[in-house]
Amino acid sequence: MTFKGVSPIDVVSALLVGLLFWFQPTPFLIPFTQLPIERQGLGWFANLLIGLAYAVPMAFRRTHPVPSALTILCGAGVHLLLEPANITLADFAVVAAVYAVTVYGPVWAHRLVLSLTLLGSFFIAIPTLTMGGAIRNDWATWGPFLGIVTYIMAVTLAVYGLALARRSQLAKMLSLMRIASDAQAAAKTERELAVLEERSRIAREMHDIVAHTLSVVIAQADGGRYAATKDPEASTRALATISDMARDALKDIRSIIGVLRESEGDEQPTLPQPIERDLETLVRNVRDSGVRVSFVRTGQSRTLPVGVGNAVYRICQEAITNSLKHAGPTPHITVLLQTTDAALLLQVDDDGRGAAAPSDGKGHGLIGMSERASAFGGSVTSGPRPGGGFRVLASIPIPHLDNSNRSEHD
Repeated sequence: MTFKGVSPIDVVSALLVGLLFWFQPTPFLIPFTQLPIERQGLGWFANLLIGLAYAVPMAFRRTHPVPSALTILCGAGVHLLLEPANITLADFAVVAAVYAVTVYGPVWAHRLVLSLTLLGSFFIAIPTLTMGGAIRNDWATWGPFLGIVTYIMAVTLAVYGLALARRSQLAKMLSLMRIASDAQAAAKTERELAVLEERSRIAREMHDIVAHTLSVVIAQADGGRYAATKDPEASTRALATISDMARDALKDIRSIIGVLRESEGDEQPTLPQPIERDLETLVRNVRDSGVRVSFVRTGQSRTLPVGVGNAVYRICQEAITNSLKHAGPTPHITVLLQTTDAALLLQVDDDGRGAAAPSDGKGHGLIGMSERASAFGGSVTSGPRPGGGFRVLASIPIPHLDNSNRSEHD
């Protein structure tokens, strides 16, 4: 737990270092040395400043490791000048600074602090050479010096090694956290794209079903109204066609809604989606409504990848709807389905006014047909025919698949 980025543990450590420096009566005795050193007295102002230089940075050694370590080293340097060879427990703040700047600071900073600390061990030990006056070339003089240097270096390097291990551990943890965060972001993006794609697919399905059905219903209603006075049976047939088309559209809409409910745990069965083999039924239903429409199929029937058959059916349905809406009152529509070695070709022609809307005002129409074809690597081209009328040509590549992999409803 941290408070404004400062750990309570570091705050307690800072207080402890300050108390040790201000109230420790005797210096710390370095092992393997027997130096009759008594702590010299510092003035109250120097004692206060050095203690603060040791204590305050300890509270910020994690949040600001470089300024903290350099401030502690400066305090230790001043202390060394004023009290040579007098090492107190508070001086272990230097070791703590080395650890913190190595774990949390940049590489250059912890290398600099380590070098200054190791260099400082020699300056700490130098006063031992002059304890007896002149420097003598014997073990009694050099033994304490080497003991102090060795001890300080050993402790510093051991702490430095532990800090490097901790730094590596934290780096791995941060890397794993970053990978997990990136994975979560990627998964979220994929879910959002999946939702958008599903919404687009449902919008196309609803548009194709509703627009086609309403176009046929309108044609039947207009024809039945004019024929009611002259041929009552024709108006009856028109009403029957309207009823059948409306029921089929309702079934399709319920099927789409059923797919949406599956995510909510509803196990309602859904209707099979129409495929290219249902084009004859589609053309027959439109023809029964009084529209002149013909269907021609060439080439040998082949196995199609899953989803291609439904895409071809919906493209044909939308192309017929487009002709009913824009080709004029009595168009002649021709549907040609051709299977080649490399692609499945669908061509829908009419002999109407030769104009078609690029969309229905909501982003569907011809745009929706192109989206369906492009989902399988195909394309849709459309435009006026030479001599009048309008043509929609869809081409979808089909690989050679084994017939055993064919789905009954694609």
